[in-house]
Amino acid sequence: MYPTWDLLQRLVHWCFPVLIGFAWWSAENGQMQWHAYSGYALLVLVLWRIVWGFVGSDHAKFKQFVVGIPSVISYLKGARTDRLGHNPLGGWSVMTMLGLLLVQTVSGLFNTDELLLQGPLTVFASDGLIEIASEVHETSWLAIQALVALHIVVVCYHQWVKKDGLITQMGFGSRLTRVPSRRPRLGLGLLALVFVAASVVAIGLVLPEPEPLWSF
Repeated sequence: MYPTWDLLQRLVHWCFPVLIGFAWWSAENGQMQWHAYSGYALLVLVLWRIVWGFVGSDHAKFKQFVVGIPSVISYLKGARTDRLGHNPLGGWSVMTMLGLLLVQTVSGLFNTDELLLQGPLTVFASDGLIEIASEVHETSWLAIQALVALHIVVVCYHQWVKKDGLITQMGFGSRLTRVPSRRPRLGLGLLALVFVAASVVAIGLVLPEPEPLWSF
């Protein structure tokens, strides 16, 4: 057995549902500071995944699983694929989710709860742009919920109907194959993660502090 997906990719994958769930819980319970922290963490992971899509292990790279529309249509019509990792439809699902999470987290930087918390980029935005960002934030959240629900259904179908061990692959990285994935050292992935996290923190530090919405 060889890992289909590298360790860091799998760890980041499982961090996404945890952080998305925590972001929902914190917003629902008015814990907006924690909601902001979860948004920053999601932004770091999304940016890291984009970087890893170009420099990561074989099956993490976008070029390995992002295919043309004809390939997706053929797959939907029942064409078999011997491709390891994401199938043609799953590849576009990954890209859609990354895009939605990027929109969600970036729009959150322009957002405000109109009480105590302001996104760090509100200092550069007009009232109109902030309103648009708020609407985008709400709309993308609805789309994320729909895609997460669809993802769960599809994963369950692959795991228990097609019995291709998709959960096992993402959980433990193993698949019955004699072809090992050529993957960079773990250090490269950690270095990329530290770089992305440091960049997000650095940008936050150099931005001017938003004016408090309420004075006490």
